[in-house]
Amino acid sequence: MTFDSKPRGRSLDDKDKKPPPQPITPVAPGSYDAAAIILLSDGRRTAGVDTLEAAKMAADRGVRIYVIGLGSVGDAAAMPEGMPIYLQLDEPTLREVARMTGGEYHHAGTAEALRSVYENLGSRVQVQTRETEVTALLALLSAGLALVAGVLSLVWFRRVV
Repeated sequence: MTFDSKPRGRSLDDKDKKPPPQPITPVAPGSYDAAAIILLSDGRRTAGVDTLEAAKMAADRGVRIYVIGLGSVGDAAAMPEGMPIYLQLDEPTLREVARMTGGEYHHAGTAEALRSVYENLGSRVQVQTRETEVTALLALLSAGLALVAGVLSLVWFRRVV
């Protein structure tokens, strides 16, 4: 017996009502200096969002993508332990991602070439560490809490402790 008229469950077929994503205002590609992506890829998409669509989303937000192409340009295959692994590189897609976002494309077919690319990128893409003093802010917050506690004590107990 139920006395409540509201349904208690929902069908698995019902979709959650999520608000639509807020529209963004596109900015110039590569204009956001505080963010960059280093993408190591062969360029072939196996799942997820389309590569060029993801690059467009990054470009609209001003994020620069530095692309490092891993693999061989031809139809070569690596044979570790007798199992062929095809490493064909989709260079046109990777070059387009770099172009769309204002980044750069580098091909790294060998470990030495990859090391060289990282040294080259490391001189331009750097992490900056900044120290910010927050002691005064915390002291102000604690003084405010003490003041609120005193006022609430006066209101509840109607006396000064």
